[in-house]
Amino acid sequence: MDRIALPAGDGRAPLWELVPELGPATDGFSRAVQECAVLPVRVAEAARMRIAELNGCVVCRETRVDDMAAHGMDEDFYAGVGDPAQRHRYSAPEVLAIEFAERFVAGADAFDDAFWARVRAGLSPQEVVVLTVSAAKWLALGRVNAVLDLSTSCPVRLAPPTPVAP
Repeated sequence: MDRIALPAGDGRAPLWELVPELGPATDGFSRAVQECAVLPVRVAEAARMRIAELNGCVVCRETRVDDMAAHGMDEDFYAGVGDPAQRHRYSAPEVLAIEFAERFVAGADAFDDAFWARVRAGLSPQEVVVLTVSAAKWLALGRVNAVLDLSTSCPVRLAPPTPVAP
């Protein structure tokens, strides 16, 4: 049963027809976060997938980065993110991003001093800011999809950001 009545149409357009002033703002925020090239693709995808699993967003769980193989990723990469027994398959920054995602979903109190020490040792301040804002995007927009049951099973592909030259 539909949670709310949406106008006919594809993608996000019907939702934003209900409240037009939110569509461009939400899309702009989402695009700015997605295009930020500070985090390595695998680190960002590990955190994004873990939030998707915890958040219950079907579309988010089914979304993949374009050209996974070029980034050293496959379906096993995505499948193992939530399994602590598989963490050995991920790099130290990827594991840190997965743990960050789990704590982000749990709330601010889940971030203790010992974890912050590990974060500071493993990620740059810029990476921490981007990971935090990205986690906010993934949690918030995924939750919109999950709560309103906007999930439709379709293959979404994310174009990874173009790395900025140092």
